[in-house]
Amino acid sequence: MSPTYEDRDGDWMLVGDVPWEMFVESCKRLRIMKGKEAIGLAPRAVEKCKNRS
Repeated sequence: MSPTYEDRDGDWMLVGDVPWEMFVESCKRLRIMKGKEAIGLAPRAVEKCKNRS
């Protein structure tokens, strides 16, 4: 199981992949996904973090 959240852009991201401040500002909804569902979320989360910095 992997904790994930939907950000303000509607993208699902892994919890813990972005700084706390960014998480608090962008989190709309939390979801616990099965491991198979969460595959592929991490690379996009890292890119978003880099783009917003």
